[in-house]
Amino acid sequence: MSTVLQLASTGLLQGLIYSLIGIGLYLVFTVMRVVNFAHGYFVLIGMYGVLTLKPQGFPAFIGAIVLAALGGALVGYLVQRFLLESGLAKGGHSQLVITLSLGIAIQYLFQVLHPEPFETIPNPYPFEAFTSSGVTISAPRMAAGVLSLVLVLLVSFLVYRTRIGSIIRGCSESLNGAIHVGINVRRVYRLTFALGCGLAAIAGGLLLPIQPVSPALGLELTIKAFIVVVIGGAGSLWGTVAAGVLLGLAEALGSLYAPGTFATALVYGLFFLVILVRPQGLVVRAAARIKPRTSLTKVGVG
Repeated sequence: MSTVLQLASTGLLQGLIYSLIGIGLYLVFTVMRVVNFAHGYFVLIGMYGVLTLKPQGFPAFIGAIVLAALGGALVGYLVQRFLLESGLAKGGHSQLVITLSLGIAIQYLFQVLHPEPFETIPNPYPFEAFTSSGVTISAPRMAAGVLSLVLVLLVSFLVYRTRIGSIIRGCSESLNGAIHVGINVRRVYRLTFALGCGLAAIAGGLLLPIQPVSPALGLELTIKAFIVVVIGGAGSLWGTVAAGVLLGLAEALGSLYAPGTFATALVYGLFFLVILVRPQGLVVRAAARIKPRTSLTKVGVG
């Protein structure tokens, strides 16, 4: 029983990190209808950013995460401004090609800059572990899960309780309507993409003391982010959070019944079955279902 509780606790906290990664992809997809195949590589930007700064102690670690997040958001803003923006008007598969190529480029860049694989940093927190009822959770994992949950709540507040959030949701639900009431859609798109990339970079910084970083990790994290968003349901922020937690729990508890990579394969197979049975996702709000978008060019912007 203690083993199950240990794995469940670990899976829950890991799942909260997946939720934070998934929310960044969720924002970009629901607002812009852009499938960002480079999303997991922005997590790498956060991981390698913190690794490069080599923080000593908790305050320096938090400062490194903030700097890495700003760096990820800046890169995201520039990518949207100079690479993706023209592709939004063209439609088709241009954004897919751009983001896929960008991810590959980031991976090779990190392979050149960091040829040594599986790098990490020592525990930056002032305590080593938390123990209760026979369950022991390391400080980095506990803090990463809690901070991820706090950030998820802040994003939810931003989206549903602020004027900026209303503008973001307006662009998501009706592009024509947003333009006709005077919203600068291009600016919203740039800020949304920057926010999504910044959240991914923060998740990477929190993940670094738990999971050693390697350039190849970007593809795995991209796949997991897509699983979280698809299973959670298009247009559902909290569905994305729930799916992230379920993925973390499934990974952790799956190791009880299957060894190594076979457990991972079983987890992905399980989610594949969920998609077959409930393709609309765990949570779908009628007002937030994905609708065809009119391009920026057709509505006279660009």
